[in-house]
Amino acid sequence: MILDATGAKSKQQDCVLVDTRLPLVDVGSSTDALLIAESVVATVEVKSYLSVEELKTTIEAISQTIRLVRNGVQVYRKGSVEMRLPKPNPILTYIFAYDGASLETLSQTITTEANERKDGGVSPDAICVLKKGVLLRSQLMPVVDGSHVRLPSFKETTLTGQPLVKDALLAFYRRLIDDVMPLRMENIDLDGYYSHGDLE
Repeated sequence: MILDATGAKSKQQDCVLVDTRLPLVDVGSSTDALLIAESVVATVEVKSYLSVEELKTTIEAISQTIRLVRNGVQVYRKGSVEMRLPKPNPILTYIFAYDGASLETLSQTITTEANERKDGGVSPDAICVLKKGVLLRSQLMPVVDGSHVRLPSFKETTLTGQPLVKDALLAFYRRLIDDVMPLRMENIDLDGYYSHGDLE
């Protein structure tokens, strides 16, 4: 479970990619941990079969994850580009499925859910359905606009389908690495996790 300084929590996550500079909170389990939001870079939900209903349930979990508040500066470094974001972007979210509905059906479901919630941020950054392909949101690459450089909007709902019978996992992994590797949190402010009245 992921927790932020306001006390908000995520639902249980299948896989969490963390910044190892920040510790996990041991809860006495070999498979579970409590994570502070600042340490989480991305989450991956794993499904044996990604049906429309499973996707809707996962989107609900994503909506809780992306609302978690992270205090600090998010740094994006790739090639010669370095961007410092004083307000960190939401935690990245991905879905991996061994099988599932068609890419078109999944894409339509995501668009419908995002429109109903009026929140494009609930669209996962990428979905992989083995032997069917991947759905990819706009890549987390800098966009040059005149003399300004910016990252793409996290409110974008459009997912591009890429049918792949053999290489869906490779395409998914490549996207995940391209998105996650340039990101890092700095100047992390953990004071919100401590109540000053509780200190002795």
